[in-house]
Amino acid sequence: MKKIAIAALLSVVVAPAVAADEPHMYVGVRVGQAKTSINNTVLDTANPTAFGVFLGHTFSPNFAIEGEYLVLGEVKGGNGSAKSTGFSVSGVGSFPINEQFSLFGKLGYAMITSKFGGSFTGPDAKSNAVTYGLGGQFNVSPGVGVRLGWDKYKLDDSSQSLNGNVSLISAGALFKF
Repeated sequence: MKKIAIAALLSVVVAPAVAADEPHMYVGVRVGQAKTSINNTVLDTANPTAFGVFLGHTFSPNFAIEGEYLVLGEVKGGNGSAKSTGFSVSGVGSFPINEQFSLFGKLGYAMITSKFGGSFTGPDAKSNAVTYGLGGQFNVSPGVGVRLGWDKYKLDDSSQSLNGNVSLISAGALFKF
Protein backbone atom coordinates (compact mmCIF):
# COMPACT_ATOMS: atom_id res chain seq x y z
CA MET A 1 0.00 0.00 0.00
CA LYS A 2 2.83 2.41 0.86
CA LYS A 3 4.48 1.74 -2.53
CA ILE A 4 1.24 2.63 -4.32
CA ALA A 5 0.93 5.85 -2.32
CA ILE A 6 4.54 6.83 -3.10
CA ALA A 7 4.05 6.08 -6.82
CA ALA A 8 0.85 8.14 -6.89
CA LEU A 9 2.57 11.04 -5.12
CA LEU A 10 5.50 10.98 -7.55
CA SER A 11 3.18 10.95 -10.58
CA VAL A 12 1.24 13.94 -9.21
CA VAL A 13 4.49 15.81 -8.55
CA VAL A 14 6.40 14.90 -11.72
CA ALA A 15 3.69 15.05 -14.43
CA PRO A 16 2.82 18.78 -14.11
CA ALA A 17 6.51 19.74 -14.07
CA VAL A 18 7.19 17.98 -17.38
CA ALA A 19 4.47 20.03 -19.08
CA ALA A 20 5.50 23.38 -17.53
CA ASP A 21 7.86 25.97 -19.05
CA GLU A 22 9.05 27.36 -15.70
CA PRO A 23 11.15 25.44 -13.18
CA HIS A 24 8.69 23.97 -10.68
CA MET A 25 10.65 20.91 -9.58
CA TYR A 26 13.58 20.99 -7.22
CA VAL A 27 15.95 18.59 -5.51
CA GLY A 28 18.02 19.29 -2.46
CA VAL A 29 20.24 18.06 0.31
CA ARG A 30 20.64 19.15 3.88
CA VAL A 31 22.84 18.31 6.84
CA GLY A 32 22.51 19.22 10.47
CA GLN A 33 22.44 18.11 14.07
CA ALA A 34 19.65 16.11 15.68
CA LYS A 35 18.66 16.17 19.34
CA THR A 36 16.73 13.05 20.37
CA SER A 37 14.56 12.67 23.44
CA ILE A 38 13.08 9.24 24.24
CA ASN A 39 10.77 8.60 27.20
CA ASN A 40 11.65 12.06 28.62
CA THR A 41 15.39 11.29 28.52
CA VAL A 42 17.70 13.21 26.18
CA LEU A 43 20.11 10.74 24.62
CA ASP A 44 23.62 11.43 23.30
CA THR A 45 24.43 14.99 24.32
CA ALA A 46 26.89 15.09 21.38
CA ASN A 47 23.89 15.56 19.02
CA PRO A 48 24.40 13.16 16.09
CA THR A 49 24.86 14.37 12.55
CA ALA A 50 21.73 13.98 10.43
CA PHE A 51 21.07 14.50 6.74
CA GLY A 52 18.27 14.42 4.22
CA VAL A 53 17.74 14.28 0.47
CA PHE A 54 14.51 15.81 -0.84
CA LEU A 55 12.45 16.27 -3.99
CA GLY A 56 9.82 18.97 -4.31
CA HIS A 57 7.29 20.56 -6.63
CA THR A 58 6.28 24.22 -6.42
CA PHE A 59 2.61 24.84 -7.25
CA SER A 60 2.71 28.60 -6.61
CA PRO A 61 5.10 31.13 -5.03
CA ASN A 62 3.43 30.25 -1.71
CA PHE A 63 2.96 26.46 -1.79
CA ALA A 64 5.04 23.36 -2.54
CA ILE A 65 5.05 19.69 -1.64
CA GLU A 66 8.22 17.83 -0.65
CA GLY A 67 9.20 14.21 -0.18
CA GLU A 68 12.36 13.46 1.79
CA TYR A 69 14.57 10.55 2.84
CA LEU A 70 16.11 11.20 6.28
CA VAL A 71 18.97 9.77 8.30
CA LEU A 72 18.56 11.09 11.84
CA GLY A 73 21.81 9.66 13.16
CA GLU A 74 22.71 7.28 15.97
CA VAL A 75 22.01 8.00 19.62
CA LYS A 76 23.61 6.16 22.53
CA GLY A 77 22.56 5.62 26.12
CA GLY A 78 24.37 3.32 28.53
CA ASN A 79 25.49 0.30 26.50
CA GLY A 80 22.77 0.65 23.88
CA SER A 81 22.22 2.60 20.71
CA ALA A 82 19.50 3.40 18.20
CA LYS A 83 19.82 4.48 14.56
CA SER A 84 16.83 6.23 13.01
CA THR A 85 15.97 6.69 9.33
CA GLY A 86 12.75 7.56 7.56
CA PHE A 87 10.67 9.18 4.89
CA SER A 88 8.47 12.25 5.07
CA VAL A 89 5.99 14.04 2.84
CA SER A 90 5.22 17.67 3.70
CA GLY A 91 3.35 20.68 2.42
CA VAL A 92 5.57 23.78 2.42
CA GLY A 93 4.02 27.22 2.79
CA SER A 94 6.29 30.13 1.80
CA PHE A 95 6.11 33.81 2.55
CA PRO A 96 8.37 35.72 0.12
CA ILE A 97 10.04 38.76 1.71
CA ASN A 98 11.59 39.81 -1.61
CA GLU A 99 12.77 38.06 -4.81
CA GLN A 100 15.72 36.44 -3.02
CA PHE A 101 14.54 35.67 0.52
CA SER A 102 11.51 33.85 1.89
CA LEU A 103 10.35 32.31 5.15
CA PHE A 104 8.68 28.89 5.13
CA GLY A 105 6.72 26.52 7.31
CA LYS A 106 6.34 22.77 6.80
CA LEU A 107 3.60 20.40 7.89
CA GLY A 108 3.56 16.75 6.92
CA TYR A 109 3.70 13.09 7.78
CA ALA A 110 6.83 11.09 8.62
CA MET A 111 7.51 7.36 8.83
CA ILE A 112 10.58 6.83 11.05
CA THR A 113 12.24 3.46 11.78
CA SER A 114 14.62 3.07 14.73
CA LYS A 115 17.00 0.09 14.80
CA PHE A 116 18.36 -0.89 18.20
CA GLY A 117 21.80 -2.22 19.15
CA GLY A 118 23.82 -3.13 22.23
CA SER A 119 21.74 -3.38 25.40
CA PHE A 120 18.71 -1.91 23.57
CA THR A 121 16.98 -5.02 22.28
CA GLY A 122 13.82 -5.85 20.43
CA PRO A 123 12.44 -5.47 16.94
CA ASP A 124 12.71 -2.19 15.04
CA ALA A 125 10.47 0.60 16.33
CA LYS A 126 8.26 2.19 13.70
CA SER A 127 6.78 5.66 14.20
CA ASN A 128 4.20 7.21 11.88
CA ALA A 129 3.33 10.73 12.93
CA VAL A 130 2.92 14.37 12.01
CA THR A 131 6.09 16.39 11.41
CA TYR A 132 6.51 20.17 11.21
CA GLY A 133 9.22 22.77 10.75
CA LEU A 134 10.19 26.40 10.11
CA GLY A 135 12.98 28.06 8.18
CA GLY A 136 14.28 30.57 5.70
CA GLN A 137 15.46 30.28 2.11
CA PHE A 138 17.84 32.56 0.21
CA ASN A 139 17.82 32.24 -3.60
CA VAL A 140 21.38 32.69 -4.81
CA SER A 141 20.12 32.58 -8.42
CA PRO A 142 16.82 31.64 -10.11
CA GLY A 143 17.93 27.98 -10.08
CA VAL A 144 19.77 27.67 -6.74
CA GLY A 145 18.68 28.30 -3.16
CA VAL A 146 20.14 27.77 0.29
CA ARG A 147 18.09 26.96 3.37
CA LEU A 148 18.36 27.08 7.14
CA GLY A 149 15.65 25.20 9.01
CA TRP A 150 14.34 23.52 12.13
CA ASP A 151 12.18 20.37 12.01
CA LYS A 152 10.47 18.19 14.63
CA TYR A 153 9.76 14.46 14.20
CA LYS A 154 7.66 12.40 16.63
CA LEU A 155 8.87 8.96 17.74
CA ASP A 156 5.99 6.84 19.04
CA ASP A 157 5.75 3.04 18.97
CA SER A 158 3.60 1.62 21.78
CA SER A 159 4.75 -1.94 20.99
CA GLN A 160 8.31 -0.90 21.94
CA SER A 161 7.30 1.50 24.76
CA LEU A 162 8.94 4.22 22.69
CA ASN A 163 7.74 7.78 23.13
CA GLY A 164 9.87 10.74 22.13
CA ASN A 165 10.92 13.15 19.41
CA VAL A 166 13.80 14.35 17.30
CA SER A 167 14.55 18.05 16.72
CA LEU A 168 16.73 18.76 13.69
CA ILE A 169 18.54 22.00 12.90
CA SER A 170 19.96 21.92 9.38
CA ALA A 171 21.46 23.86 6.50
CA GLY A 172 21.02 22.80 2.90
CA ALA A 173 20.86 23.65 -0.76
CA LEU A 174 18.24 23.11 -3.43
CA PHE A 175 18.45 23.09 -7.20
CA LYS A 176 15.44 24.03 -9.34
CA PHE A 177 14.74 22.59 -12.76
